[in-house]
Amino acid sequence: MSDVWHAALFGATWCLLIGIVLLVPDAPAQAIPDKTPYLVGLGIIAAAFAVLALRAKPDRGPAFDLAIVVGLVLLGAEVGFAKLVLLDPVLFPSPARVAEVFAVDYPEMLDGLRSSLILLVAGYLAAVAAAVPIGLVIGWRRRLYRVAYPIAKTVSPIPTTVYLPYAIVLLPSFAAASIFVIFIGAFWPILVGTCYGVFGVDRRLIASARTLGLSERVMLTRIVFPAAMPSILSGAMIALILSFIILTVAEMIGASTGLGWYLVTNHQFANYDRVMAGMLLIMLVVIAVMQVFDRVQDRLLAWQQPS
Repeated sequence: MSDVWHAALFGATWCLLIGIVLLVPDAPAQAIPDKTPYLVGLGIIAAAFAVLALRAKPDRGPAFDLAIVVGLVLLGAEVGFAKLVLLDPVLFPSPARVAEVFAVDYPEMLDGLRSSLILLVAGYLAAVAAAVPIGLVIGWRRRLYRVAYPIAKTVSPIPTTVYLPYAIVLLPSFAAASIFVIFIGAFWPILVGTCYGVFGVDRRLIASARTLGLSERVMLTRIVFPAAMPSILSGAMIALILSFIILTVAEMIGASTGLGWYLVTNHQFANYDRVMAGMLLIMLVVIAVMQVFDRVQDRLLAWQQPS
């Protein structure tokens, strides 16, 4: 299918969606007085997909495909939830009601987002700063590797949330407890990935470097570390995903702010339009952070790209 047909299908899907929102009345259980936030949101999403497709060269098909899938999902939600009310309107609010939450609750949501990102970044970066140097040393020392690597593989699958009760009791604040459990959860995948990557570096590469008379420090930082980078980044990506999970669970248990707290609090009061808005915000944040991680990974592994 050519880009022209992709663009035409994209336009038809989103025009149909906006037309149904404007022209077909909502069921009484899902009706709201003002759909402006929802229509503005649809316009922003459609424009973002159009810009993404225009920037995708030479093949714009995947960008249009993604835009069409998102449009069809929103179209199905609009028809199924807002117009026909196929499911409980309390548990499954219409997209317009969810968009209204963003317009009303954005100060609280932004404050929760800021709090969550501070905890996530602090715990994750601390884990990277600790796990990578330790993993380099363990992977470099074969005798140490044979002892430490099996221990790390055995301990790493233990759910990090089991440490949370003691962390809350022993540490001075909930923020410190959350950073600690995020640190523990992210530490092990990064350590395992680093150890495995360093230990697996081609011995011929190391032997060639040794003929140049390089010191051990230079060998580790200039030869071994770059060669092990793909494995380190694989562990770092797993650690980042786990950090999001741990953060949300921790905030649901004992926080007074944050996205996890926002979800569980509104769930307790059966505000499922806010619950769905919180879930959507978390998904968008995860997508954005993973996009940043992918960009960093591409930059660090640029030497692997074909010329």
